[in-house]
Amino acid sequence: METGTSVPPQILLGNHLKALKLPTFAREYEKVAMEAAGSRTDYPGYLLRLCELERIDRERRMVERRIRLARFPHTKSFDTFDFTAQPSLNKPLVVELARCEWITTRSNIIALGPSGTGKTHVALALGLAACQKGHSVAFVTAAALVHELMEARDERRLRQLQKHLASVKLLILDELGYVPFTAVGSELLFEVLSQRYERGSTLITSNLPFDEWTSVFGSERLTGALLDRLTHHVHILEMNGDSYRLASSRKRQKHGHHTQQEEVPPP
Repeated sequence: METGTSVPPQILLGNHLKALKLPTFAREYEKVAMEAAGSRTDYPGYLLRLCELERIDRERRMVERRIRLARFPHTKSFDTFDFTAQPSLNKPLVVELARCEWITTRSNIIALGPSGTGKTHVALALGLAACQKGHSVAFVTAAALVHELMEARDERRLRQLQKHLASVKLLILDELGYVPFTAVGSELLFEVLSQRYERGSTLITSNLPFDEWTSVFGSERLTGALLDRLTHHVHILEMNGDSYRLASSRKRQKHGHHTQQEEVPPP
């Protein structure tokens, strides 16, 4: 005579898959089993299909997590970037950089050009590509990072923040040059970038040419040492010319005007 209640195999299987952290297995195994039975797929083929689904879903979740941790202000890709509006930009180089091999070799990128020329869009698109390729990314404006470093120093957690910034595969520093730093702020930022030298990749966007960076850091000695490190292994993106944002806005307005005209019914 049996004692106790036997647990159905489906519940046991669900518990085991949960313990093994295989949520896609748990969600899909019944459906895939029915498909396998209908197509007379053998057991290895059935397991292979489940493994493929689990891996695809796991990689998707990991990409989503890296994007979330990167703290991008917006998600941008090259699919929405109009290269014709920025003819000074070296498109073949950008396409090559989107493969992210420069991150593997711990090289840097510096995008230079006036405000509104699409530097941040390119930086965000390269950051997204890096997340999709499996690299950890952190995005921050230069002014915000200096503020965060000074705050961390005052709260005695500077080393913890520096350790995090040194660990990411790609640090994107946006809008360098819009706000000058104090001597302390310049030294803190210099330390972060020095710690990353030949250990991780840094992408910087700036509205200033290199010979004007001293106005941001306040010290020719510190600026020279910083540029020496940043430009040792670097790809420079020149983004001059008319405002990319203005050109894109005009194109949208023109398209919207034509659309409105097409939608007006005949009298």
